[in-house]
Amino acid sequence: MNKKQEILAAAFDLFCERGYQLSMSELAGAVGIKTPSLYSHFSGKDEIVEQMIREEVFRYFERLDEKMRGAEHMRCADAMKSFFFFAIQYFSEYKRLRFWRTIPLISNEPLREKCALLIAENDRVYNERMRQCFLKGVKNGELRPEASDGALYLYLAMIQGVLDGMLLFPKNGGERTLAASVFDAYWSGVRMPPEECDFA
Repeated sequence: MNKKQEILAAAFDLFCERGYQLSMSELAGAVGIKTPSLYSHFSGKDEIVEQMIREEVFRYFERLDEKMRGAEHMRCADAMKSFFFFAIQYFSEYKRLRFWRTIPLISNEPLREKCALLIAENDRVYNERMRQCFLKGVKNGELRPEASDGALYLYLAMIQGVLDGMLLFPKNGGERTLAASVFDAYWSGVRMPPEECDFA
């Protein structure tokens, strides 16, 4: 790992603990250099924070893309469950979950908005692919014909709800059991009735 990547890795850890309040002196101490030496690699804290966030956002969506491509030939129920548990697994690392939940709390508004836009642009692609999965489910008779975009938004909100529980109760350890129960309850509400569907 070169010094620049070492700085970004240390910034990730400090950001999880202190958010945008992390200081350049703390960061320099974490990588064993003097504070002025940081400026030979980055223009300042904002560049470090932005690049660190950009790398993590790309890492997450790259892995999500792999998961979605691997699920292209799955039936809708299996694909949705696969995506659901991918998110739970990815964020089961408490530090990573704290990192993402700290991004909206960045006090530098232009930087916060830039990061939010980056996430939103990637989310838009993901959400559209999820919508196509829903349409496929309706077409092949897995989902109720009246399943609307609201059902997709509920699905996404469920993931956020489970992640919030993991953030509040990190030592509970029952997130997979909770996630399975939540998904099963959701699916029972959007699927075609068993007597009308071969996929029940």
